[in-house]
Amino acid sequence: MPEKRIQIPSEMVLFEVSKDGVEILDTTTGMKEVDGNTIALCDLCSAAIGPMKDIEYIESPEAISRAVKHGYRPEEMLKKSAEMLESMGERNEALIREIMDKTLESWIEMVDKSETPWALCEDCYKEVHKFILKGGS
Repeated sequence: MPEKRIQIPSEMVLFEVSKDGVEILDTTTGMKEVDGNTIALCDLCSAAIGPMKDIEYIESPEAISRAVKHGYRPEEMLKKSAEMLESMGERNEALIREIMDKTLESWIEMVDKSETPWALCEDCYKEVHKFILKGGS
């Protein structure tokens, strides 16, 4: 049986990492053809969410941006980033907090510039929706 190819929106972000955080240099959007059976990852926590052709939870970039403006933070991503710093031998708690603050600021900037839909796992979808609905929308 031939593989099922599908078109999905894609966004490539070119960034630079320095001691001052992450700076977004360029963002390119377009369509990309992929095997529909390729396993998709959640755009927030990187959990496997099943084949591309069967993604159940998708949110617009505007909805994700609204959730962030209402207080949503990618706790799992931040936790994994802090664990990575610690696994690399960083023990200075103040420095870890500073790096994590800059990481969050950069992530929020990336969310604000995003132009493509976000694929989410069920847990992230439920968490994001709590924040999308805040503020009376």
